[in-house]
Amino acid sequence: MSWSMTTLLWITALAGLLVFNFNASAHQQKESYSNVLFNARSGNLEIQHRFYLHDAEHAAKRILDSHADLNKDPVSREAFAYYVMGNFKIADNNQQLLPLEYVGTEVEGKYLWVYQETQLPRSIEVKDSSSDRLAGFYIKMESLQELWPSQLNYINVEREKEVKSLRLSAGDAWQYLPLTEALN
Repeated sequence: MSWSMTTLLWITALAGLLVFNFNASAHQQKESYSNVLFNARSGNLEIQHRFYLHDAEHAAKRILDSHADLNKDPVSREAFAYYVMGNFKIADNNQQLLPLEYVGTEVEGKYLWVYQETQLPRSIEVKDSSSDRLAGFYIKMESLQELWPSQLNYINVEREKEVKSLRLSAGDAWQYLPLTEALN
C-alpha cells in the first residue's frame, strides 16, 4: 500500500491539530495550589501560593492593567500578590482572622509564586489530645474564581510530614481544617 505525499501531509497536519487541540484544552483546567506550612523553628505559619504563570498573566491583564507583565515586572507581580492576599483568608478555630504578611513573589519556570506568613497563633493549639474537641482553623481561597467559575484552588496543609488537603470551588463557604496534635 502506497501513501501519496498529499495524504501523508494531511495525516501529519491532522495529527498536529489534534496535539494542539489537546494542549489547548488541557491548559483550560484552571487551578492554583497553596501550601500552608508549620515552621516550628521560626514559630511561623508560612503560606506559598502557586499559579500557572500563563493563567496569572491573563488574569492580571483583566484585574490589574492590560499592560501588566508578571514575568518581567516586579511591580505587576506585587500588585497580583496583593490581589491574591485579598482573596486568601485563614482564621483560627474561633473564626478570628490571622494577620498575614506579604513576604514576596517569584517566577520559577511556568509558575508564579506568592509568599505570605504569620506567627503561629496559640488559639489553634490542642492542649489535651484526648479531648473530643479538635482545634483547627478556617480557610477561604477565592483567587481567580470571579474570572473563571471553574477555577479550583487546592490547599495543602503540612505539619510534621502530615498533609491535609482541601479543594475549594467558586462559591464555597469557609472550610474548617481540624488539627489533631498540639503545636510545639
